[in-house]
Amino acid sequence: MTEPLDVPRHPGIRVALLEGRGRGVVAIEPIRHGELIEIAPVVRLSAEASPPQGSPLFDYVFAWEEPPFVEALAFGVLSLANHSDAPNATVHCDIGAGAISLLAARDIEAGEEVTIDYGTPLWFEAR
Repeated sequence: MTEPLDVPRHPGIRVALLEGRGRGVVAIEPIRHGELIEIAPVVRLSAEASPPQGSPLFDYVFAWEEPPFVEALAFGVLSLANHSDAPNATVHCDIGAGAISLLAARDIEAGEEVTIDYGTPLWFEAR
């Protein structure tokens, strides 16, 4: 028998459809600076396995610096966090755990979208 995987996620977040931005993560209760929003397990991808630009998965990969792996797909709401030049959350790759953590970079108020800086040249027009 396998044991269930406990994937920590802040109870005060929801996925929502956001006008002009598509799906995104929204705080439904205040999240304080430094709080863990989610730990998302990943599937590591080598350069050969990375989705090509324009494919449905291209928009959801994260940089992953564990040769021969160069990118990772994160399972969880983390993958739906939209880009901002002034993000209120940050990501941390934990190579050993095979996971990416999403943390509040500042206080996030209820009703506010949870955003991250993609840290790469954008391939779309930011809104």
